[in-house]
Amino acid sequence: MIGFLITIIKLLAIILVVATIHEFGHFLASKLLKVGVDEFSIGFGPKIVQKKFKGTMYSLRWLPLGGYCAIEGEEPSEDGIETDSSYQKKNAFEKIIILSMGVIFNFILALVVFLCVYLPGNVATTEIRSFSNNSVLLEAGLQEGDKIVSLNGKKVELYSQISNFRLGEGVKDVQLQYERDGKINEVTVKNAQTTEGKIGINFKVDENGESKNIVELTGAGTSAAKIGIKSGDIILSVDGISTPDATSVVETIKDKAGKEIKVQVQRGEEILDFNLTPEAKEVFDLGIGSIATEKSNLKYAFIETIENIKNIVGSYLDLFTGKVSINNMSGIVGIGEVVSKSQGIINFFMLMAMISMAVGVANILPFPPLDGGKIFLVLIECVTRKKVSEKVELTVSYIGLGLLLLLTLFVTYKDIIRII
Repeated sequence: MIGFLITIIKLLAIILVVATIHEFGHFLASKLLKVGVDEFSIGFGPKIVQKKFKGTMYSLRWLPLGGYCAIEGEEPSEDGIETDSSYQKKNAFEKIIILSMGVIFNFILALVVFLCVYLPGNVATTEIRSFSNNSVLLEAGLQEGDKIVSLNGKKVELYSQISNFRLGEGVKDVQLQYERDGKINEVTVKNAQTTEGKIGINFKVDENGESKNIVELTGAGTSAAKIGIKSGDIILSVDGISTPDATSVVETIKDKAGKEIKVQVQRGEEILDFNLTPEAKEVFDLGIGSIATEKSNLKYAFIETIENIKNIVGSYLDLFTGKVSINNMSGIVGIGEVVSKSQGIINFFMLMAMISMAVGVANILPFPPLDGGKIFLVLIECVTRKKVSEKVELTVSYIGLGLLLLLTLFVTYKDIIRII
């Protein structure tokens, strides 16, 4: 029960901070452009305290589920009369600044968190310390101490850029540049991207950094989630082969893409057998065993941030292009599950940064009533030189809101079914 309460408190704290920062972006842009703000509120519901200052009511309310910035004139007035400080009086460029500033502040929050996390510590570079078994880099002639400089002409400076690198679908080879003894060499690495079987499981990591064969999380819509493998399950064997750690689970499954396998798990005192078919996933793997580290700096923190942003944007692109099913989406319940598994203050703030970026990316999508949808309407007005009628704007917003609510209910239902 205490653990559940702690999870709720952490989740509410993340929601409150991320939403408040977002709304503060709108607030600050409005003030700088001399647009009136009727109210800036932290939280919803009944007020705890209110104070009016220079025409704006500042409120603290009881429900810590976000907040809002009531911008003067953002919704057209009933009598059609607008003051000089109204949002409606501003030009398209100024409107876009106000609408986009919430998203920008979400990214600023993430950047500040990453800077605070990465600057004091070390980062993984691209200098190779060791190779894994059957490494394609070894076959290509690389040695320990070599430093990877670029992949297909794209400069890489940190290991995260290598681990996040993807080739096109069906492409296996990569053109790689590396530095040895101050000289840049180039080589074609064969079979750098292969198809492997994945069942959609994250494993627990112990205090020594070793991955155990204990399920930490199952991804929404994955093979493991579909047949009922849950957090806390211990993977005992795959097709009769003992799997004492996470590595053995992954190694046993990776050659089974598209083939039905038998997975035996321990859940409490009970031994359960599951039949499932691993999904075929293209994986970019150069076969690096370990990598050199060095002291972080401002540039490296920016690189890590950009890599995280690219991953989040990529996940949305995969969803809209059909590479990822809507069944793989998670809602507030899924986020809560992740929050409950986060350990330590560093992981908590890293999760906050990731969620802040996800909120930013989601809000900029051209889908009403999100900020991106409002920006889209402003751009339409710029092209047509004709204001979108209030009736059309409200209709589109209501339809968009209804679709968003249906999507939220759907992913929440899928999360609950997966977890229980």
